[in-house]
Amino acid sequence: MFELILMRHAKSDWHSHTTDIDRPLNNRGVEDATRMGVHLNQMDLVPDKLVISAAQRTQETARLLLDNFSVEQENIIIDQQLYLADTDTLCEVVELYASDNQRLMILAHNPGLDYLVSHLASTMPALTDTGKLMTTCSAACFSLESPAFIRKQGQGVLQHLIRPKELL
Repeated sequence: MFELILMRHAKSDWHSHTTDIDRPLNNRGVEDATRMGVHLNQMDLVPDKLVISAAQRTQETARLLLDNFSVEQENIIIDQQLYLADTDTLCEVVELYASDNQRLMILAHNPGLDYLVSHLASTMPALTDTGKLMTTCSAACFSLESPAFIRKQGQGVLQHLIRPKELL
């Protein structure tokens, strides 16, 4: 069995006069990422391997998660391909880093994550009241028979869809 956690970065600071890739988290993003790290640890949803987009906001989200659970340093990877990746690229990254009997976390961006969650889920996940799927700092936790099934639609069992606003 293979477990995959698809997580979107926490809320970023749109007023930060920087390029998109260099945009930091805002205060809510810092709070949400910290809360999600605690929650994932409490639910025993700690990844064996963490692959992170090169964007500042994803790296900051990862640091805050890692304040609340640990992943061996050699299993923390920054991959440039994840920055604004589409579904095909996300699948390629999963195939590159995944192995059976492992829990892999991909920390990346929308809209690619929305599309991949919808693609993998055997039943359509619930949307928020505002019609969103992967809100900032959300984590979709899937089990799949094998990483080889990542490109086959509907082959993932969505075990959890965790949104920080729902943890309050």
